[in-house]
Amino acid sequence: MSKLSSKLAPLFEEVRRRRLFRVVILYVLVGLAALEGAGNLGSALNFPGWTNTLVALVVLAGFPIAILVGWFFDFTTSGFVRTGPAATAVPAPIRTGGAAQAVGYAAVREPTDRKSIAVLPFVDMSPDGSQEYFGDGIAEEIINALTRIEDLRVLARTSSFAFKGREEQVQEIGAQLGVGCLVEGSVRTVGDQVRITAQLIDCEHGYHLWSERYDREMSDVFAIQDEVARAIVETLKAKLGTGESIVRPGTANLEAYTLYLQGRYHWNRRTANELEKGIELFRKAIAIDDRYGLAWAGLADSYSILGWYRHLSSIEAYTKTVSAASSAVAVDDSLAEPHTSLAYARFMYGWDWTGAEEGFRAALERNPDYAVARHWFGEFLVAMGRFDEALEQLDIAHALDPLSSTIGFGVGWVRYFLGDYRAAIRSYEQTLEQDPEFVLAPWFLGPALVQAGEPDRAIDVCESWIPRVRRKNGLTALLAFAQARAGRRDDALSTLARLEKLPLGKEVAPDHLALVYIGLGDLDRAFECLNVALRQRSWYLVFLNVDPAFEPLRTDPRFGRLVSEVGLDDVPGPAPV
Repeated sequence: MSKLSSKLAPLFEEVRRRRLFRVVILYVLVGLAALEGAGNLGSALNFPGWTNTLVALVVLAGFPIAILVGWFFDFTTSGFVRTGPAATAVPAPIRTGGAAQAVGYAAVREPTDRKSIAVLPFVDMSPDGSQEYFGDGIAEEIINALTRIEDLRVLARTSSFAFKGREEQVQEIGAQLGVGCLVEGSVRTVGDQVRITAQLIDCEHGYHLWSERYDREMSDVFAIQDEVARAIVETLKAKLGTGESIVRPGTANLEAYTLYLQGRYHWNRRTANELEKGIELFRKAIAIDDRYGLAWAGLADSYSILGWYRHLSSIEAYTKTVSAASSAVAVDDSLAEPHTSLAYARFMYGWDWTGAEEGFRAALERNPDYAVARHWFGEFLVAMGRFDEALEQLDIAHALDPLSSTIGFGVGWVRYFLGDYRAAIRSYEQTLEQDPEFVLAPWFLGPALVQAGEPDRAIDVCESWIPRVRRKNGLTALLAFAQARAGRRDDALSTLARLEKLPLGKEVAPDHLALVYIGLGDLDRAFECLNVALRQRSWYLVFLNVDPAFEPLRTDPRFGRLVSEVGLDDVPGPAPV
């Protein structure tokens, strides 16, 4: 009997999935009603007796037809929809640049892996193709919502979005990201109407665990996000906690929300022009709703990154970041993002070590899975000489966002500061394999090659990248440093001569030029440049005690005074490797 049951179980499961029981019950009720109606009408109009028999035969003959239709189609609020295939495997690669399939069946299997998940960008299916930012934003909101669930490990945006526009098998994506489940979907907007599809897929076997389609008004977008997040959590049997909404949009104003999504879309592109576009959009969102904490946080993030890229002076970056981040915290203290930006500004630009650490810890209390906070906290810890703690934070960040080039290079950066140059180079090269166009690569790889005794390779790296970057002067200074360390003094002096014609602090950063003088052994000129960097509060001075490039200066009393001015007197340097 047990063997028979096991053989019939798949059939019963398929009957349940295709909702045939509902079809049978509905057809029986309609058939009985038709027979009763025919009998009453026949008596009233004196139809011959065989009329009732004919109706009964028609009803019986229609039964297998109804079963057949019910097997292949499902009736939904959107009309008849073809029932999707059985949950055996995804027959085609996930298309993160194409249509997402809208099937409509409930969860049929439990995940086979740990409760770890990645949310792919939702594909824009709008007629004019203008809603890419909206699809990205929907996915990002679901990521943020799921990070609030204690039992789930949710991959960060950067890694999930690395597959945008690519066709990959589910199993391949899951293996690369180290997750058990994927969420994919699509968005389509026409006027005030929005259609969102979403599906949850088991990575190991390709099973669809859950899928749904939502046809709503645009104003319902927050509710849809919450429904999707809750359905995923319920399917994975994770804790929902309280009955509160998982999604916290931060504003009830749809226009402000749309502007915020557009701002984040540009912010994530990370070029100076895109960041400026993001700033403009964040400001518009704030003008509509000045209590929109996420928009304030986006503004703070933008200023902070512009300062790191040196498109803003450190002083300007500090003032603007702190102002925007403080506004965000004031209206919504629960957000990890503004606490992170505030902490980073205090670290990089304000040289307030105590305030910075308090800010990073406050951010991680609010969201322990915020990879950016882990990454930036790791940079802070390495500048403070706390290398073991720094590596721990970077390792967590890397696990949360394994395909992030920024974090990948951050891991190598800690190794570089520790003096383990070979490990740093390996880390950089591994990251470059997955992102060959990462524009910050030469800034990390070049110094590591110089310190590892391979300045000629560093020269090749700089020369190959200089034509590809927008701001060339800093990288040109790194080239001159490598030339000097390679013994090519005449080349270094020639390169330096071009840089010395530029306004110091405007066209070329003083700490960059100091590096060239260190390479050439001109320590007096190096200290002159570093003193200018001190007056301008150059953010790179926070690494004075740990960057091996400054080693030739450390026995000079002027270096001690410089370290004291930055506030790093009690910060140890790296231990010998």
